[in-house]
Amino acid sequence: MTPKNIFVTQLEDLLKQVGGQDRSQNNLFLTRKAVSENLEKGSNNTYGFISFIRPDQTPSGPYAGLSVKVNPGKENYRISLDIGNEGFGDDYQLATLPGLRRLFFDLQKDIINFANANSISIKSFCALDFADDSSKKQLSDLELAYREDEIDSHKQDLFVAFVPKPSLSHIDLDDPFWVIYKAVIAVYAKARQWPSNSEERKIVGKFINAIHQYNEVTKNELAQASHLLDVRRYVVLQGAPGTGKTYLMNKLAKDYETVFTQFHAETTYSDFVGGYRPVTDAEGHLSYRYYEGPLLKAIRLAQKSDKKILLMIDEINRANLSNVLGEAFYLFENEKGLPRAKVQLGDIAQPQNLIEIETLPSNLYVMATMNTADRSLAIVDFALRRRFAWLTMYPHHIKPVKQFFHEKQFNEMHDIFQMYATSEELMLEPGQAYYLTPDHSDSQMNDRLLYELLPLIREYLESGFMIPAKDALNQFFMSEIRQTLFN
Repeated sequence: MTPKNIFVTQLEDLLKQVGGQDRSQNNLFLTRKAVSENLEKGSNNTYGFISFIRPDQTPSGPYAGLSVKVNPGKENYRISLDIGNEGFGDDYQLATLPGLRRLFFDLQKDIINFANANSISIKSFCALDFADDSSKKQLSDLELAYREDEIDSHKQDLFVAFVPKPSLSHIDLDDPFWVIYKAVIAVYAKARQWPSNSEERKIVGKFINAIHQYNEVTKNELAQASHLLDVRRYVVLQGAPGTGKTYLMNKLAKDYETVFTQFHAETTYSDFVGGYRPVTDAEGHLSYRYYEGPLLKAIRLAQKSDKKILLMIDEINRANLSNVLGEAFYLFENEKGLPRAKVQLGDIAQPQNLIEIETLPSNLYVMATMNTADRSLAIVDFALRRRFAWLTMYPHHIKPVKQFFHEKQFNEMHDIFQMYATSEELMLEPGQAYYLTPDHSDSQMNDRLLYELLPLIREYLESGFMIPAKDALNQFFMSEIRQTLFN
């Protein structure tokens, strides 16, 4: 067999392993082999390409849709997610799914980490807008770095990886080219929903995880939040319901003396900073007394103590923050060395009790939580955002000690959000706490699905969110609890 036949046969065989063949042994792709027999320059003085296009396209001539393409070169090969020369065709809906772009973004990060971990020169590109089939300047610039490889250019591609040329004398599937190719086709197969059995799904996972293992281990959320508090002092934990924001804040609080408050729609400056309230004495006479709010209490506690003080604010965006903070807004500033006006806080009727400061005490820390799923809440303005560090908490797997985590249901819902959610809607994904029950009981998990998750997802859809995912979400609840989202 020629190098071309050996190489193409291996490419096709791997595609079949990830589900590229139906139960009748029909390929779900059509191979175009515009390369020479020895994979060197052909009679037209180019290296050509090997492309796996949609099976409804013709063996030659113009074609439409998304495909995986391999371009041989002198020292490097090019692996890409290609757009046909007749555009997206019937793949436009697939191309515009947020999940497709998200899958290839994650793949790009994994490839970068894989290359760094193995000291291999691999460069990649991923388009920000997968609905754009025009030429992309950043891809053109990247191709210039590989011009000596004389690889055919296609500046419209959505994803590209330049990988060192593999050995053509024998196939080594652990060679960087094959590792990257397997990851690319696994992501491609997953996006096209090719895998139809557990073995194919297992192989897809294996191919992706082969480079995913090189991804930098995300710091433990507790360590991240603790680090941010030490460095930035003012931190907001933001995320959808069930992602563990309040749990994490309470866990951190064990290392501090704390002052706690929870904001709501009626929270005012008087509630948070301090203000006058009517009081009556034993004889029923009405008077007004100044009460210090959580902020003033925390400041005084910090001024009197050498210990670290943590002001905890739950649901910070439920209140009108401009009204609640007032002039205290200017105290949340970390920049040092700049002259600043002093702010007076407290009972103006008793000057001796006034607090006059430029910034909050150095041993006072502030941590707040923010629910990103409640769309009726106040928007946090950019000036306040600048003063806080923001740690986003996403749904993730957990291994609870005294509860059971229902991984199957979590994975299915997570996959739906990953594929269909926009960047904004991704902040609505229900957190891992929704999938916790006291024990392994399916009936308890079914109750959570029926009485907690289903009403939440229904509310999202009624509010205009996750509309493209409505059938997938409905199928999830039908499969799990035999209930439809809407009657």
